[in-house]
Amino acid sequence: MKYSNVRLAAYQPHPGAAWNAEYHTLVLPRHYREALLALYRRGLKRDPEQCRSLPVGRFNSLLQSLLPGIVSVAKWVDVEDEAPWLYAHGPVPPEVFAAVFTAWVWDLRPDSVPRREVRQLIAGLAPATLRWERGKIPLLAGGANTVGTAQPDPRLYQLLPDAIAQQALQLSPFKHEKGSLSLSFRTVARRSFERGAELVSWPPDLHVDKRGEWFFSAVIGVTLQTVPFHPLPRIHVRTGVRRWATGTGRNGLFLPARRATSVFLKPSAPWLKGTSPQLAGSFSVARMRYDRQAKAVAWEHGGPTGMLSRLTLEGDFPEPADLLSDPARWLRGVSGLEAAVVHSTAMGSHGVMPGLMPRDRVPLTEWFESAFPDAIGRLPDLERVTKHRPAPVNRARSLPADEVGRSEEKARRARQRREGLARLNGGRTIDLDFLWNTSEIRIAMVKGLEELLGLSGPEPEGSDDRLAWHTPELDVRLRLQRISALGGGLPLDKADRRRTVAIRAAIQSRRTETAARLARNASRERPALAVLEILERGSYEISEADPKFALRLGCGDARTLSQFVLPQPPDKNTKRRATALEAKAVETWTDGFRQLGLRAVPEHGFEGDTPEDLQYAAFWLVRRLASGPTREAALVPIAIRIRPQEGYGAPEAITGWDARTGEWVPYAELHLRLAAQAVLPVGEDGEDLPDDDPVEEAGRGEGGSVRDAQREAVSRAVQEMLFSLRDRPTLLLAHAQNSRQLWTWLQNAEIEPDRIGLYGREPQPLGTQGSGLRLVRLRSQTGFETPQWWGHGGDASPKGPEAGEEAPEPANRAGIAEGLWRHPSAGPDDRLFVSAAERGWAGQGAIVNASRWVTREIGKSGVSKVETGRIAWNPGLLELAVVGCQPGDDPELWAALTHQLRRTPDYRSYLALPLPLHLAKLAGEYVLPATAEPEEADDAAPAADGGSEAVQLAFDL
Repeated sequence: MKYSNVRLAAYQPHPGAAWNAEYHTLVLPRHYREALLALYRRGLKRDPEQCRSLPVGRFNSLLQSLLPGIVSVAKWVDVEDEAPWLYAHGPVPPEVFAAVFTAWVWDLRPDSVPRREVRQLIAGLAPATLRWERGKIPLLAGGANTVGTAQPDPRLYQLLPDAIAQQALQLSPFKHEKGSLSLSFRTVARRSFERGAELVSWPPDLHVDKRGEWFFSAVIGVTLQTVPFHPLPRIHVRTGVRRWATGTGRNGLFLPARRATSVFLKPSAPWLKGTSPQLAGSFSVARMRYDRQAKAVAWEHGGPTGMLSRLTLEGDFPEPADLLSDPARWLRGVSGLEAAVVHSTAMGSHGVMPGLMPRDRVPLTEWFESAFPDAIGRLPDLERVTKHRPAPVNRARSLPADEVGRSEEKARRARQRREGLARLNGGRTIDLDFLWNTSEIRIAMVKGLEELLGLSGPEPEGSDDRLAWHTPELDVRLRLQRISALGGGLPLDKADRRRTVAIRAAIQSRRTETAARLARNASRERPALAVLEILERGSYEISEADPKFALRLGCGDARTLSQFVLPQPPDKNTKRRATALEAKAVETWTDGFRQLGLRAVPEHGFEGDTPEDLQYAAFWLVRRLASGPTREAALVPIAIRIRPQEGYGAPEAITGWDARTGEWVPYAELHLRLAAQAVLPVGEDGEDLPDDDPVEEAGRGEGGSVRDAQREAVSRAVQEMLFSLRDRPTLLLAHAQNSRQLWTWLQNAEIEPDRIGLYGREPQPLGTQGSGLRLVRLRSQTGFETPQWWGHGGDASPKGPEAGEEAPEPANRAGIAEGLWRHPSAGPDDRLFVSAAERGWAGQGAIVNASRWVTREIGKSGVSKVETGRIAWNPGLLELAVVGCQPGDDPELWAALTHQLRRTPDYRSYLALPLPLHLAKLAGEYVLPATAEPEEADDAAPAADGGSEAVQLAFDL
């Protein structure tokens, strides 16, 4: 069904409206702040005078565990700041808060400070005398900056969502379609850096399949957001599922290394005696992680010297070992305590698939709307942009239905690829390597190469391990080798995972062996390509034994690009498995050729409206963590330039910026230069590696010298890139969430129309960086910064059904609608658009009317089923802010062009990002050859380009 509008799960205050909520607030007196800061400074290795703020992140976490009804709005408390830091839903008993506060002060104590001094400090402060003030907080306070972008009071990013969530608790339970389901919700305590509020349905729902019992809950999240050049803030509502971990192996539930796992706790009585119901009604949240000293899983703030050990609790936290051995038992409740471990993908598969389809999302969102006060209303439905074509002229099309036409079109496409590879390779012959492990993959990869390039009848060249094909456009030679020990794990055991010297030696050895196997490519002028079959990540005893990083470095030493393929997982449906294997082989070669630079560029069809020699550019930042295989943090800027006029397969068509030499190099060469920047780990054994979790105590109050240096480096990189682009009209794309921490001008509060800003300089008119420069800033759904949405064609109440009322029948009233969309009242100079994708390959199994809770009638068979185990796929919105235009430009035209860049002719569905950004992000795999396990998401769905920003795939789907 084609939908005429897009409806957003987004809301905004009415102009001039007010809404106040009552909170009990605490201002930490100045002498408290000064005394505690002095204590904290005594443990610093850097200059203490550089630190002017007190870190309260660990205290916030303790409150989240024990007093979930207290909301924190800060991670740091400035010694000069008199603003409240804590906001409570009800009265806070002095003795209760004093106990928690005292435990935190002891946690602040550096080892060098005698305990006697800390006891004297606490006695002098007398935390039991702290008093909370009761008052009304204006939740819609704030204004707009000089360019009309909303600037809410910073504390409202926590308080406004929290107040809305509190109102939702007063609603009648959610009823799904004719009362077939009833869900009640509880709020969840949040840390200050976890902006917004969250509710989960409780008790959890149970799904039973052949593999066992699986528990899950509905989750509703609320966040406060802003959009550039709009004076009112936005409230985004997200819905999804929270899956609870129950699957245990021989050693119990698996926890990822160096990552904390959240546990939701619901005791029958408050943890601390005397706590009021308002402070204990939410889920408290605690975290478990592996304690390297104790060599066991422990509570994050527990242990013999932890904060929890200094408090007298009314009940005991469950022992981590008991919780991990039988998590399902704790979900049902043990001794008056219900505990739910949040499932993450690193723990293995789950019987409940993540995400919700519109049949669940729409009524759940509309039910939640009833909690909004009259001062807040839903945004108007977006309208489709029709002035400019949304699809490129050469967009991917389905193959003809008739056999003759189908064969002719497949032959045409294969011939085009052969011609492109011949241009890229600078000659008629291309040599490829495939290092295989299983015969099944070997056979499939040979067939996949033939399918992709239209080859037939390979001619053995001396042996079965050397195959050749000859065509008028291109000769293809494929060398097949068993990968053997190269594909096995690095020779490391658990004791080696923290021994830097051992890791370095293992990587270097495998690197050298790999380069030797591909030595024939080392003297080539242009990069070669090798495909390597390796094992799945879970096959290695420890993550550090994954050989991918070493293999990529070794291939790079032999001037060879590396593409990885994994074994095909088992599937009882043999036909489906065979089809998937064929597709995998084709996509593996396709992505390998992408690394060589073979990608078709969309043709916009806007001749006369855009410059003839227009080029596209994208800027992307890659951050390498010190916990990765290099053991060194690094910041690598990546820039991609696309010149469509050069033609398909031309080396100059897709190039990358080498910031070290200041030149644009072919895309394939860029990969090798990025790999060459990798530094093998150095240092002594026993170094303490950082955990993977966000470090909430870092960055503020530490002088900022490192961050300032990074911003200056990024500023120089952007300036040099811009200068190199001045010779032609350029459309530059930048990704907000990726770059704004270091290219700060991309933040909503700083960005200005038709100007450009670099760190340490005043923003300048866009024309100073080139007379033909245009700039589009994109934002994705990361951090829920773009709202959830659905295609909408009917009429519905702007407030949704009243509390307790049944939601209307969902059939055909909501779905997925592709295209470019804008606000219905937008004028010709409006700069904000959203790009929506159709259901791509990742969502082929998703059905709009599928539900996690109610039945769906399947076809005409009369069979009904609840599809809890079916994938739910909802493409995220991509916000396009046309920030920089030239005089006389139509912003809608440049938004339409950016939208078109998501639809490449050689790709069957939308890319998650426009092609230049897509290529820049994928090039980052050569900087980040190994990554952390993805986290559990409320509404996880495969991205249209094959994965999330944190995950490297074996091939680009």
